[in-house]
Amino acid sequence: MQPPAAGTLRVLHLSDTHLTGDRALHQGSVDTTAALERVLARVDTVPGTGLVVVSGDVSEDGSAESYAAVLERVGGWAGRHGAALVAVPGNHDLREGFRQVLANGHVLGEGGRPLAHTMEYHPPTVPVWGQSLVSGRRIVTVDTSVPGAGYGEITDASLDRLRAALAGDHAPHGTVVVLHHPPLPAPTALHDALKLRNPGDLADAISGSDVRVVLAGHYHHHFAGSLAGVPVLVAPGVANDTDVTGVYDEEAAYVDAGALVVDIAEDGSVWSTPVRVPRPDADPLAFAFDAETVTRIIEASTGP
Repeated sequence: MQPPAAGTLRVLHLSDTHLTGDRALHQGSVDTTAALERVLARVDTVPGTGLVVVSGDVSEDGSAESYAAVLERVGGWAGRHGAALVAVPGNHDLREGFRQVLANGHVLGEGGRPLAHTMEYHPPTVPVWGQSLVSGRRIVTVDTSVPGAGYGEITDASLDRLRAALAGDHAPHGTVVVLHHPPLPAPTALHDALKLRNPGDLADAISGSDVRVVLAGHYHHHFAGSLAGVPVLVAPGVANDTDVTGVYDEEAAYVDAGALVVDIAEDGSVWSTPVRVPRPDADPLAFAFDAETVTRIIEASTGP
């Protein structure tokens, strides 16, 4: 992959890792810890990553052990690459376990340095909230999870905090909002029942602000859309890939895993590159050209 242009923040966007404390198979079919390790190995050569985001359903069982496993693997990857790390809860997460290991979700700062947090106690009824600054971008995490439910909602308190953050001094290069439930139409009947219930409130909060992109998960498939004129990018699932072309009122997913590489330029331009993990037994290469061959093709194609 090409390196990011000067002044661009490159984000590795992961979502729906669904790790378990005892490594039980997700939906009885997927070792999500192994799937996460394959994704991280696949993107290990992606240059210039400055921020790693995990946009919810970090855990399947909400156990401290599952969050520790994510911290070890994703935090280790981010630290080695000198990248910040931010995570947000999803509908499968439990706030108590999340906070115990990941605090407010802003785990690593610029350069992969650990961020300090107070040990202030918050009951599980209080949404997780955090913000940090990475390469001149304000990164704001918004907890859309609803304890005991699968659908998403942004509480009035969270909306007030988001508005207050956006009303403050503008970040040099704008704001990135990270949440789990996308403010976009759902691909299946099940996901529609579990969608974000108040996207209009989020639209009102970010309209006219310096928000450059909203990063989300939940749908286990890459989607791109917009809200109040702001790009919304949904990452592929690490745990599996939703069959979005199937019958609407049925639900199926393939054993597949991926990630999203998002580049945010200084001028606010945003572009995304989905990355899929090939399966050695089912995804043979169509071709593979070495650098010398590529150079010859370029020369032959561009003329003198």
